[in-house]
Amino acid sequence: MNRKKPIRTLIFSVSIGAGHDSVAQAIAERLLVEAPGSEVKIIDTFRYINSVLNKVVVGSYMETLRFTPKVWGYLYDQAEEGDKLVEFSQLFAKLISRKLSQLINQVNPHVIITTHAFPTGMLGQMKEKGKLHIPLVSAVTDFHIHPIWISKGVDLYFIHSADLAYPLLQEGITWEKIKPIGIPIRMQFGQELNHNEVKKEFAFTGDPVVLVMGGGLGLGRIEVITRKILSEERFGVVVVAGRNKRLYEKLNRINNPRLRVFGYVEDMARIIAACDLIISKPGGVTSAEILAMKKPLIIYTSFPGQEDRNTDYLLNRGAAIKVKKLDMLIPEFSALWQNPLRLRQMKEMAEHLGSPHSSKLAWDNIWQHFGNEIERSSCQND
Repeated sequence: MNRKKPIRTLIFSVSIGAGHDSVAQAIAERLLVEAPGSEVKIIDTFRYINSVLNKVVVGSYMETLRFTPKVWGYLYDQAEEGDKLVEFSQLFAKLISRKLSQLINQVNPHVIITTHAFPTGMLGQMKEKGKLHIPLVSAVTDFHIHPIWISKGVDLYFIHSADLAYPLLQEGITWEKIKPIGIPIRMQFGQELNHNEVKKEFAFTGDPVVLVMGGGLGLGRIEVITRKILSEERFGVVVVAGRNKRLYEKLNRINNPRLRVFGYVEDMARIIAACDLIISKPGGVTSAEILAMKKPLIIYTSFPGQEDRNTDYLLNRGAAIKVKKLDMLIPEFSALWQNPLRLRQMKEMAEHLGSPHSSKLAWDNIWQHFGNEIERSSCQND
């Protein structure tokens, strides 16, 4: 490996769900391998701005998703149809540019990376107004680019695939600034894992073994889905409840040898590799991880907004199927499992769409585009 000189990197995320933070951590993890001794600081943007604001924004978002998801879908659609600059980001850029500038001056990074739309808009505004003079990179975390992500102040965009570039191109972002590398995911998803070996290690039973997930927060009708699948004697079920302790405890009370329940899991790649079929919400990062593992994805629950857009993308490209009614879950599972041609096609499309080494590609592109600038900055400041 051609190791690079250590650098300082500032990554702005938002702790809404687990996806944005996961991408930030994946980028940080890879940098420490590519350039050992580098310094990486991940900022939870809203929490840094104001702890009360963070509780209001994140709390309101989560409550909306749990109890009135259609409201979130409506707001998402309205923002998509409205002014692309999205006044929310503009307002915060004006209010907190001084605070952000102080942080940036303190850390003195060689590159800044964003993994959420709001810090992308804020920092993009600062860059456009000449208040920021450091390479600014944005990693889009869904299979869809909402207008709030788009800022001409961003120097480099990482997107999942070239066919998603249209909204950026429409707003004057040139191809040179758009890199279809995949959604950056953790290095563990680039491992070569033998399905039969890891299935045996976990002692999973059932034919097939179905993995049920609801993202890092364990959202969705996971308990209902689990009980439905267990009603078929041949199916084994593995559930990852994430940080949802209540769900974890409820599922652990189900006395069935074909059920295995996990809480929050660090080594997710091995669990995915050990299972045959995956049922999950179509969060951008979770879906990217499943694609990287070449697994067939079944979508049952998706929230309005970005997850609906992700669903459309994955369905249209043949990497997933969607089951709309609980009563059709078992028939659809059975039909898929008994159709080797369809299974092979889905696995091949997952392999085609997946990008298991996306975090490395991110740094390859950063070095390619900003290497000389970073080197000059290192010589001047270090």
